Amino acid sequence: MHAQILDTVYVGKIGEFDFEHPLFPYSAYSSVINKSGAPYLYAACRELGVVTFNIEDYYDPYPVDTILPAAFDGLRPTNITYHDGLLYVSIGGFDGFFPQDAGLSILDISEPAHPVIRDTWDSTAFDQGAAIAISDGDYAYLGAMDRGVVVLNVQDKDNIQYMSSILPDPNFPEVPGIFSVPNARGLALYGHDTLMVAYDAGGLRMLDVSDKYAPVEISKYVNWDLEYVAQSAYNNVLIVDHYAYVTLDYCGMEVVDIATAAMENKYWFNPWDCDTLNWNGRPGHTNGIAHEEYSDVLFVSGGDSELLIFDILARTEPRLVGSYAHVGDSIVAWSLDVWGNNVMLALVNNEAFGVPYYSNIGGIMSLALAFDYEIGIDEPYTENGYYIYPNPANDQLHISGDITQCSYCLHALDGRTIFSGICAESISCSDLPTGLFLLEIRNNSGNIVYAGSFVHL
Repeated sequence: MHAQILDTVYVGKIGEFDFEHPLFPYSAYSSVINKSGAPYLYAACRELGVVTFNIEDYYDPYPVDTILPAAFDGLRPTNITYHDGLLYVSIGGFDGFFPQDAGLSILDISEPAHPVIRDTWDSTAFDQGAAIAISDGDYAYLGAMDRGVVVLNVQDKDNIQYMSSILPDPNFPEVPGIFSVPNARGLALYGHDTLMVAYDAGGLRMLDVSDKYAPVEISKYVNWDLEYVAQSAYNNVLIVDHYAYVTLDYCGMEVVDIATAAMENKYWFNPWDCDTLNWNGRPGHTNGIAHEEYSDVLFVSGGDSELLIFDILARTEPRLVGSYAHVGDSIVAWSLDVWGNNVMLALVNNEAFGVPYYSNIGGIMSLALAFDYEIGIDEPYTENGYYIYPNPANDQLHISGDITQCSYCLHALDGRTIFSGICAESISCSDLPTGLFLLEIRNNSGNIVYAGSFVHL
């Protein structure tokens, strides 16, 4: 979606599935939407395994399949990434007093509702768990916490092969202490041969991985302004153009220019004024980060700030344009994924520990988005040839697409159907109250061909 000026993104909760158990807290650590169009979401759930959700109705997501940890040699799934029709699952619990070995599992989702394990690899040499796995299709990179980064050959999806590992300098920016051990938490490829590592207490690292058997650390970075006032904690990283957008745990988000080996800070979003004394319970515990390709909108998830939305059209001057953040509501989003006008949050239950934030809901949450532009839309969001306009709307909402073969249904955020009918070029919405609504369009076979939100003023 491109626009001249994005003013505001309106966000509303439309659905949720909570893991409820009388004795054990269950969490979802990562959520990935099927990008082929099949209405499924895949969640890495530490205690339960990989859970597949049907999200055809964003108001009512529900689980349809589960791959238990036993299928991953007893290792707990911690993160999922998607590449070319496959899921790359990092396995090996890294929290608590009993970390597990680090590993990778590749899942085939050609049958979207029922993922199948192609192969699983793990090693006792990396015994502090794994936080993330990413792949370019031929090679996979595993963030093995304080054991560094593992490089794996995944050209044969049924036979994962170990190639090498690298431990970035653990003594930068300071000699590790009990609570300042560098951990490989976030990974992102910059081109084909450069790997960026969010190294937690170790800042941001740049690795040359052109030789898969001998990766080399070529640069390291930390925000010294941050380091002087609080412990740096770099959780995740996402690359747009030649800029790294890095989540900084309780200190917000950074923009770092990585065009050269001498990485340079361009922006630091820190409205909470983090310091060494306000770690616990702070709303700036940012963790997950996502955006759609060719989009200028960035999404960040976190503890006590479930969702922050930034316009990054000006790459080094992010503007906060929307949020779903209710401080003190005991909901923590560990990770997220975005697809069109919807965001799916992965929620963690942390009530047993309560540090650095208290949360008592584990599961997934679906949010609807509506984009408000000051000046008209150049290329509106389309799905299967359909789009709606204007957004926000006042008296009339227009549908563009093949209106001869479809019906529509308008929902409120609580799931109620407001009205429905046969598609027409214009739908009267003048009687609606001010707020966020979801419009679904179905073809003659009953399949959803468009699901988008809009604001009524």
